[in-house]
Amino acid sequence: MTKINYFSHPLLRDNVLNYRQYQQDIVTKLLYNNSLVVIPTSLGKTIIALLVCIDILFNWKHSKVLILAPTRPLVMQHFNMFRSHTVLSEQCVALTGNVSPEIRETIWRSHSIRIFFATPELVINDLRNNLIKKEDFYLLVFDEAQRTVKDYSYTHIAKQFYDAATNMRPPLILGLSASPGFTEEKVREVCSNLFIEQIIAKTEDDADVLPYVYNTSIEYCHLKMTDSDVEISRLLKSMISDYIGWLIKNKFLKKKQIENVYKKDLLELRDSIISHLDPKNPNFLLIAGLKYQSISMILYYCRDLIESQGDFALRKFLNSSKLNESKTYAEFFADNRIKEIVQILNIHINKSSPKLEKLLSIIAEFGLLEKYQEFNLKHNSKTNFTQKNLKLESINGNSFEKQTFKPIQKKILIFSQYRNTLEEITEFLNMHNISCKGFFGQSKKNGQKGLDQDKQLSILEDFRNGKFQVLVATSVAEEGLNIPNVDLVIFYEPVPSEIRFIQRKGRTGRFSNGRVIILSYEDSIDIKYLDSSKRKLSKMKALLQNANFSLTTFDKRDFGQCDRISESELDHIRKRHSRIPKLTKQSVDEGTHVIANVSSNPVIESITSSSNRNIKHLLKKLSYGYTRANSSNDEDSNLSDSLEDLFEVSLNLDRKKITSRIQRQIMELLSQVGRSGLQVSQLDEINVKDKSIVADAINNLKKSKRITISEDDVIIPIESKKFLSGNKYSVFVEKIMTGKALVRVNEKWYALLDHSDYFGPRALLKKGNTITIIGELYRNSGKLHLLVKRTL
Repeated sequence: MTKINYFSHPLLRDNVLNYRQYQQDIVTKLLYNNSLVVIPTSLGKTIIALLVCIDILFNWKHSKVLILAPTRPLVMQHFNMFRSHTVLSEQCVALTGNVSPEIRETIWRSHSIRIFFATPELVINDLRNNLIKKEDFYLLVFDEAQRTVKDYSYTHIAKQFYDAATNMRPPLILGLSASPGFTEEKVREVCSNLFIEQIIAKTEDDADVLPYVYNTSIEYCHLKMTDSDVEISRLLKSMISDYIGWLIKNKFLKKKQIENVYKKDLLELRDSIISHLDPKNPNFLLIAGLKYQSISMILYYCRDLIESQGDFALRKFLNSSKLNESKTYAEFFADNRIKEIVQILNIHINKSSPKLEKLLSIIAEFGLLEKYQEFNLKHNSKTNFTQKNLKLESINGNSFEKQTFKPIQKKILIFSQYRNTLEEITEFLNMHNISCKGFFGQSKKNGQKGLDQDKQLSILEDFRNGKFQVLVATSVAEEGLNIPNVDLVIFYEPVPSEIRFIQRKGRTGRFSNGRVIILSYEDSIDIKYLDSSKRKLSKMKALLQNANFSLTTFDKRDFGQCDRISESELDHIRKRHSRIPKLTKQSVDEGTHVIANVSSNPVIESITSSSNRNIKHLLKKLSYGYTRANSSNDEDSNLSDSLEDLFEVSLNLDRKKITSRIQRQIMELLSQVGRSGLQVSQLDEINVKDKSIVADAINNLKKSKRITISEDDVIIPIESKKFLSGNKYSVFVEKIMTGKALVRVNEKWYALLDHSDYFGPRALLKKGNTITIIGELYRNSGKLHLLVKRTL
């Protein structure tokens, strides 16, 4: 029997991490230089980060580390990894925006918490609000480090920690990525933004990695588009030629060939036009250019849908777009070619899709392999599918059409770019009795609610346990999530990004040989995207193999003199850890919030409470009976102090939260009744136990001059224009970005709306919404901005 070796460390649980020499070598190399570790998916980036963290935490007992991940599920994945593999469960905390700033400040500054897990958006906000003591942190870990480009939050966080004026002891930085980019320029940008001093790269071909790599075959399945889809594509390309040709003719675009103009060029053009628009001095050529740019973007999107997804996707888009009353869409639908396209779509409304048919064929063959082999041995011929009725040729006269295709112990993951396509695929497969579910993000799209984290993790757990065998997912399943290992990955469409290609492919071949099938339509945008990803992958591989970048060395904190955890302190940590119930697989998977049922950390438990009663209950239940009088350990005393501080903050904050909610409810009620107002007595119907909170809410609204109360106790809304200077505007929310939004004002001017310039309900600020506001337009750095003083 082969002996299994494990990593050994004072802060690791016994026999939990299988030893791999290449991981140990990487850890040795990156201590103590800012490093970007590039390693293929499934080869243990998270484990490398964990090993570096515990080395820092052990050798500098007062140190703190911060692990960043771009999404909350990824944050929780790291959090659970640390809790289940180290003896530091009590010192871990995962923070999200659901935890209020007041409580977060208490947590950030606590001496009892040393390992922090968070999204970058939360961290950058807390840095700006001075909630974090930067000098406390010895290590920052940036997962999915390839995101550190342009204005992404990772860039700002690294700069904040390396700002010499505010932090004389910058931390060590570790970036993790499976795919940092295919150009030297992109990789250098990531390195520069993260203050990287060295790149440590491993490929699947390296001798020390090879024993842990399973073979993944990649198959390309080229299909023919239907005749009607080809005709629709021809009409769209004709329109694209007209609109792009106009932009080239009027020198909005530098490129001379229409086929060389890409969506990226159009996006850059929009930014350029917007920056030159002046609402006080309209330039009609610029306005026309913006219109042609907008319609061109719509046409590119329509072309992608018909050439990559199918007519059902284009039909859904056109139907939903008819509700858009903007002038841009009015001109778009006025074109006779669009009318002809709509007519073609209506004629072929019941037509089946070649890609959907192929999906069914692949899944059936994959799931009924034994029956296929038996049939082929008898008949010495390959089973085939008809193109029209989607029936498997019969065995003994019985069609497979109504049979259930269920791989017994195998799993299939289908990636789809669009949520509408995901719905079509799941509906189609379920209709053919194939057990499958959809997996997508949390945001609301096209009127459909997203999946909350609990539902996402529940779906993944069911998939892992074999309750269904086919998972259909959007890009949310590409990046880092702990998706169970699958036997087959199907790309419903190619992706042009080498990063996304690697992430999709990495969902299979983790613990056994894997298989990838990529569907594409011949002579379509699919082929262009496929060629693009292949080219970028080849460039990235060559770039990393020959990486010889000259990178800058940065001043950071001194790691020369250790201040290790003593034996007695380590014994104390291990004793306390031994009293914590062991994390079962189920408990780890259920740890979707800041807390988990098995955690013994009272601070973690307390910060998730949403009512006074819950806070009191949790604090009493989880305090371990600590008091200042009987505490025999300084650390216990510190923890007790932190809890008491947190308790007071939580109580005060809880009341503020409820008061704020009641204020919103009052204003919503007033918006329904108008100027006639509400009797104060009518507010008794508001569901809150402490009625004094309602009085506080009313007083706050009076102070802010949003309401007045008449002599007969009627609450009346105050017209905002009476108290606020500015103009009345109609604002259409074009795009939501980090910390800002792109809006169209009065259907004339594009402007940027910074989060600091918006004084209105957040719920209104959603892509596609039109709101009426009182505000002002102003210019900053040559760009038009909007200040929203009040929503009406």
